[in-house]
Amino acid sequence: MKNPFLTCPGLPIVYCAVLAGCAAPAPRDVPGARAQQDTAASTPVQGTAIVSYNVENLFDTKDDPATNDEDFLPQGKLHWTAERYRHKLEQLARAITWAGHGPPAVIGLAEVENAAVVKDLAHTEPLGKADYALVHFESPDERGIDVALLVRKDLATVLDQQPLAVDLGRDRTRDVLYALLRLADGTHLHVLMNHWPSRGEGEKISAPKRMAAAHVVRRKVDELLRNDAHAKILIMGDFNDSPADASIRNGLQAACDARADASLVDLMCMDQPAGSGSYQYGGEWDYLDQMIISKGLFEGPGITVGKASAFHDPRLLFNHPKYGPSPDKTYSGGHYKGGFSDHLPIVAMFQLR
Repeated sequence: MKNPFLTCPGLPIVYCAVLAGCAAPAPRDVPGARAQQDTAASTPVQGTAIVSYNVENLFDTKDDPATNDEDFLPQGKLHWTAERYRHKLEQLARAITWAGHGPPAVIGLAEVENAAVVKDLAHTEPLGKADYALVHFESPDERGIDVALLVRKDLATVLDQQPLAVDLGRDRTRDVLYALLRLADGTHLHVLMNHWPSRGEGEKISAPKRMAAAHVVRRKVDELLRNDAHAKILIMGDFNDSPADASIRNGLQAACDARADASLVDLMCMDQPAGSGSYQYGGEWDYLDQMIISKGLFEGPGITVGKASAFHDPRLLFNHPKYGPSPDKTYSGGHYKGGFSDHLPIVAMFQLR
């Protein structure tokens, strides 16, 4: 896969806590290297991060006739047992909490089967220490997977929620999930959680599907900006495209420079060193998982953005014999590994002015 980040130079990766200043430095995606630390950073405050995470097929063990979950049953091909399900929940809860320095303020999730598995995750320690509101709708996806949001009730209130359908004709994919949040200071934050169509059918067939999803999100963004030119918008999730691809650059019209004449800025192509990413394929790291923000999150009163990056932590990796440190998956080649996910979480830092 190509590396788009050579075209977007800048500052080093840092993963941070939301609303409270910068956290301790995150390891870079080069083994043994560390990102530089902001010397003026404050101590991270527990429960103030925003995390987006593709959790790699979080299915329960119950047979749902409306869901393509046959492999994820005790008698299925993957022998998905209650014990393995509990272990998966514990792994994910730890990963999210490590990334957020405690239960995050907002968690965006991709590849969840239903609301029940998200509730189970929210109640799994150490995430269970917080009280989360769930935002979720059943999607028409052929695999039976959805996106969801968890929002800490003591830090934000969900004012509105809506699924945005992506029309692919006879094909089906995940809805885009929209939520309007009111933060503790009264600021409104618009969140769009995504999991765009995969690359499995090849670029020629799949790229137009991701462009269709991009147009759905862009229409919602335009609507929000017409109502409020300074609207604070966060678009996150697994886009199955990198920041340099057409769906992001042309469909969403997201720039890699906050100074550009664009209403959206992609944090995953700002200030990221070559070789960094949230997902690895064939030894190449890339940012299929992204956080994209409106200009309103850079300036003005209320919540503002700092930086975002992958949470590249040795605890979430294993040493691949060919490719080196790689995401520690739950399954690899159909074999149970008991890891976390084939993606790394991405984390953003916000501050209140």
